[in-house]
Amino acid sequence: MSESTLSLSISDLQIAVAKEMGIGGTAAAWSAEDVLTIARTIKKGLRQFYFPPQFDPNERPHQWSFLKPVCSLATVAPYSTGTIAIALAGTIVTLTTGVWPSWAATNGTIVINNVEYAIASRNIDGVHITLSAAWTLTTETAATYILYHDGNYDLPDDFGGIEGNITYADESSYKGDIVLVGEGMIRSSRSGSSDSSLSSYPTMAAVRPKEQTTMTTGQRFEIMLYPTPDAAYVLNYRKVILPQMLVDTTLTHPYGGMIHAETIEASCVAIVEMQDNDKRGGKRLWDYFLTRLSASIQADKKICGQEQFGYNSNREDTDDCLRNNRPCKVTYNGITY
Repeated sequence: MSESTLSLSISDLQIAVAKEMGIGGTAAAWSAEDVLTIARTIKKGLRQFYFPPQFDPNERPHQWSFLKPVCSLATVAPYSTGTIAIALAGTIVTLTTGVWPSWAATNGTIVINNVEYAIASRNIDGVHITLSAAWTLTTETAATYILYHDGNYDLPDDFGGIEGNITYADESSYKGDIVLVGEGMIRSSRSGSSDSSLSSYPTMAAVRPKEQTTMTTGQRFEIMLYPTPDAAYVLNYRKVILPQMLVDTTLTHPYGGMIHAETIEASCVAIVEMQDNDKRGGKRLWDYFLTRLSASIQADKKICGQEQFGYNSNREDTDDCLRNNRPCKVTYNGITY
């Protein structure tokens, strides 16, 4: 689908900001310092638009619907391909058929002969892993095993939160929603038993920040699932996006599209006024931004607004499944429907 001819691109924002700065012209005529100032101004303007100030004192700051797309997360099933060989008092486990999954060392726990072992590392060849503790049983040359994932999954770099519950993409087997809880509840539920003994389809999830071991990137997040997934599931969730700065060649258009183009430009231009005068309102650019912001908020509410919420019936005497608007499960001859 072709882009609307009324959409706003980074070059449009650069020209608008440059004109308000009083330098005008095109990028070819700007000095290196001008280019940096224009970029900083656009960054501030975009942040101001994406996460706007409180407009109505009776309402919380608006959250844009276009920054909350539905995304997917794929879980992994326990891995048990091939057989393994391991020497007495050794720590190296060799996979005789296949390749260890990439997550074996970072998120894996291996169970051999009903004994669970932590994994310290995975060799670059993908055939060997190193156990955290030495193997103390008899030498195994063709042992079977199960490699379990710990149920913690990295979230995307632009992750800024989850809105609502998490659902299963597969509608053929109803499992209910995955409810978001505090990460302490997941840790508490997992404690006292190995994850491998609690492997099933997840019913709870929690989001927690990851430890920031380097300052070269911003902080990242992960999601904890409980029980640990016993199969490969596709989960859907509504993600809050943390947008990135526009780039001339690869990321040329801001989120929001043509509908909010005028508001985005007004936000960036208002930043110029504030930087020049160290206050808002000198040229009434801030007032114009607020006018455009109000229009954009109303348009956003209309696009994703809810006209009706359904029939508000009295459910006091109804079955628990129906009261929660969830179908009941019935088991007949060992099959759950």
